[in-house]
This record gives sequence, structure tokens and C-alpha cells, in this order.
Amino acid sequence: MNIRNLWLTVGATLILALPGLPSGALAASPWGPMEQIEAAARKEGALVIYAAPGHFNRESQREIGNIFKDRYGVTIEWTGLSASDISPRVFAEQRTKQYTADITMSGVAGHYGSLKPKGYVSPIVAPSSLEKGVWRLDPAVATPSDRDWLFINMPLRPSILINTKMIPAGQEPRSYQDLLDPKWKGKIAFQSPAGGGTGSGWFRATYRTLGLDYMRKLAKQVVLVAKVNDPPQALAQGRFPVALAATTTRTRQLIEQGASLRFIQPKEGNHMASQGTCFIANAPHANAAMLFYQWFFSKEGQLVYATHTRAISVRKDVPQGFIPEDERYVEGEPFLMAATEDQQGKRPQELLKLGKEIFVEGK
Repeated sequence: MNIRNLWLTVGATLILALPGLPSGALAASPWGPMEQIEAAARKEGALVIYAAPGHFNRESQREIGNIFKDRYGVTIEWTGLSASDISPRVFAEQRTKQYTADITMSGVAGHYGSLKPKGYVSPIVAPSSLEKGVWRLDPAVATPSDRDWLFINMPLRPSILINTKMIPAGQEPRSYQDLLDPKWKGKIAFQSPAGGGTGSGWFRATYRTLGLDYMRKLAKQVVLVAKVNDPPQALAQGRFPVALAATTTRTRQLIEQGASLRFIQPKEGNHMASQGTCFIANAPHANAAMLFYQWFFSKEGQLVYATHTRAISVRKDVPQGFIPEDERYVEGEPFLMAATEDQQGKRPQELLKLGKEIFVEGK
């Protein structure tokens, strides 16, 4: 069943009128009454989520799992996959009609950019995600008409990470332009932007502002590493003094373990990563997935998720007190974000190819 047929099936199966929406929300949802969806989800009894590293940790999995088991009778199965492994897994399931995944969570290049053209994603129209006036970042800002890829948090990423034992105070790079200084050549760890992960997310968010000429110069300065956790790990081990677009999740863990690492916001602004979720077509537990999305984008869902993952919630009614002060979002603070057109259609894959040409083949 393709995305259009799934949409029509859902619309035909469920009643469109949705009572009891919160103030400011849309008056109806094609998903139908949540009471019916909840009842159907209880019968399904399970939900399968494929999540890339950093989207859920054990604490969040445990609490969310307990809520869904106790409240709704739904057991959540979390499957951790690298961003580059999610799409091939879903492709295989869709081709063989051995459907397993209900929901995926990763960077846009890690799954949406490849799943969307195949018709393997469905619209996400949970009433909670349609509320008005509650967002720091509207989950659908990148795909406002299709609503088949939504931000799961406001992934504002500190873009420069340093080892404070290797760089004397006052000599830190303070801007992206500083990274082109010859003294940093071969001393900057950067995950390759040729695949899904922090490297490609940073490239997509910054290439228009910084320019391709800048990127070609930067490519000759950095040392590429393969995995998301490699840059902060390399700095903690003293192998590099600087990292670009290091994952905050692993960096925080290393700092808590005593590593001498510190984030620096470049004067041009940190970058906004493209971390979101897809509702997979032909989902075997479609009602459980709908129920999850309704809960996840509510204030309760965002508070549970954001608190445990220490993420900036897309909802402005969820506080940031659990986030390190130097990583919180300040209203009006500049940041770089991927253009909407760079997150749709074939463009994410084209940018992966461009990143490869510049940083891998162009060295």
C-alpha cells in the first residue's frame, strides 16, 4: 500500500470529527477521535521505533515505555540503528512486505530524504502537533504542507568543541572563519558529511551562509572521522584540540566523566541540526504510532522526552532548566538552519553527494 492509499484508508476508517481539542488547535484531524485510536492501539499492543543514536537514552526509553504500558497497554520496542542503517532496513521491509517499523527518528538525511521519494512515509497529523501558539520551533516548519517529517526537538547544536588542556585560554577559535587559520590544519575532527549524522547536518545548515568556497577551504583543514561519537571521543583522548559539529549527547557524557571539553558558540551562531521523525507507511501498529505522536507532541510527552535527553523542546511551555546553561536557547540568538528546500525531495541526497565531493574527493 503506498502513502496515498494508506492516507485514504486511515481517512475512510476513522471518523473525522475530533472532540475536545485544546484551545488554538485545528478543529478536526483526519486521524479521527483519539478514543478510537487508543482503543485500536490497545488491541495492537505494540509499537516499534527505529531511533538513531542520541534520540533516546535508557532513562527516556524506560519512562516512556512504562507510561505506554501502564496507561495504554502498549509495549514499545526500541531498536537503535545508525542513521545510515535506518533507510536500508525500511527499504527491505517495504520491498518484501515484512513490515516491522512504525516510527523512525533520525536526521533528515538519515531517513526522510531517501524514504520520502519511495512513498514510504505518511503524514503526521496528531492533534497535539497541530496546536497553535505553543512552539519554539513548529515541528512541521521544514515540510509545512506534507507534514510527513516533523522536528522532534529544537536541536540547536554548539558548533565548535575544544579540549581546554590543549588550547590555552584566549586562543580558542571564535568563529567559523577562525577554523581556516593554518595553525588548525589537521587538528580539527569532523564527522564526514558524506553520510547521515552530525557532519551532514552541519553542512546542510551552514553551506548557504558560509558558502561553498569556504567549505572547500575547510575541507583541507579538517580530519574526517566516521562515526557520530568519534569527534568528542577523539578530543577527550587528546588526539585533536578542536572538533566541529560534535554530538552534544556524547560530549556531555565525557564531560561528566571528567574530560576537559568545552563548547564555544561561533560569532555567526550555532547550527540547527535536522533531527526529526517519520511515520512509516504500512506501519503494522499504525494506531499505536498515532497514539505515540499525539502523546509525544503534548506538553507531557515533550517534558518527559526533553528532560531525559536534555534536549531543547519544540514547545515553549517546556522549560530548559535541565539543559547546561551554555547550551540553552536564548530568544533572538542567531543560529544557522537548513533551508526548507534542502530538506525535501532529492535535495538531502544531493547534499550528501556534494559533501562527499568537497570533503572526501576534493581533498
